[in-house]
Amino acid sequence: MKRLPPLTALRAFEAVGRLGHVKEAADELNVTPAAVSHQIRALEEHLEVELFSRSTRNLQLTRCGSDFLSAVSGAFEMLKEGADRLSRETGRQRLVVNSLPTFASNFLVPRLLQFHIAHPDLEMEINTSVRFGDPGELRNVGADVAIRAGLHEGAWPGMMAERLVPEVMFPVCAPGLLQAGGPLVSPADLASQTLLIVSRTPEGWPDWLDAARSQGLDTTGVDPNHGLRFDTIQLAMTAAIEGLGVVIGRRPLVDAYLDSGLLVSPFDLEITSKIAYWLVYPPRMAQTERLRAFRDWLRAELSLPQA
Repeated sequence: MKRLPPLTALRAFEAVGRLGHVKEAADELNVTPAAVSHQIRALEEHLEVELFSRSTRNLQLTRCGSDFLSAVSGAFEMLKEGADRLSRETGRQRLVVNSLPTFASNFLVPRLLQFHIAHPDLEMEINTSVRFGDPGELRNVGADVAIRAGLHEGAWPGMMAERLVPEVMFPVCAPGLLQAGGPLVSPADLASQTLLIVSRTPEGWPDWLDAARSQGLDTTGVDPNHGLRFDTIQLAMTAAIEGLGVVIGRRPLVDAYLDSGLLVSPFDLEITSKIAYWLVYPPRMAQTERLRAFRDWLRAELSLPQA
């Protein structure tokens, strides 16, 4: 036990080794980069081995460092699994859901009370870090299951992926916009309105206008590339609520705003996105009671048949 390294130093080493950057590790651990660097140096002195090769730009794991990272990561995973077992034995379970930010704020959070009432012994944590690509990243963001958007289940190698629902897209705006600027009867009337554009989404105004033209609707003068741009769907919808213009609403994200009357849909035409929402999780979670409870509740909220 005398040779066991300090836990704080091990946490700093694991974070830097996994993320590859001292600053990112410091942000994750909620400490300063200087504190992380100090812990790494202290660990190397304790072990009497160099764990990283240092350059002016970054840190690279040495061969010894890479081997030790595998051991430390495995030990932390065993601790997590042991804690999970202890929670189950004491009747308390915990599920960490990593979600796309807008899906979390517009769909999950408004419904969480019902989930809590139905599952009072299951502690829920939702985080919205979007750093999630390879299979190890789900663990790296501290989550058991993720909600992601994608084209097919193969987008997350090594993970299990269940398709939930596609986005359904159609223009929406604040009721006051129609009163101030006149009714939107034809898509061509959008030429006199400000289009709110989400710059990071692959689908949007061009797709809806193409569908309108394919149905023989007039879109004369409407430029899908001209308007106010936002980098997130949430910002664009907030701008629409404030009366700045017309945005492509995306069901199920926009449903609560339509139900409350904050936004209205002036046209009947809706199109289905190629992109769907997926429930993504590691195979080890597949048969756990807490995942089944969340999956069944989520599918019910989305009006989907139970798996």
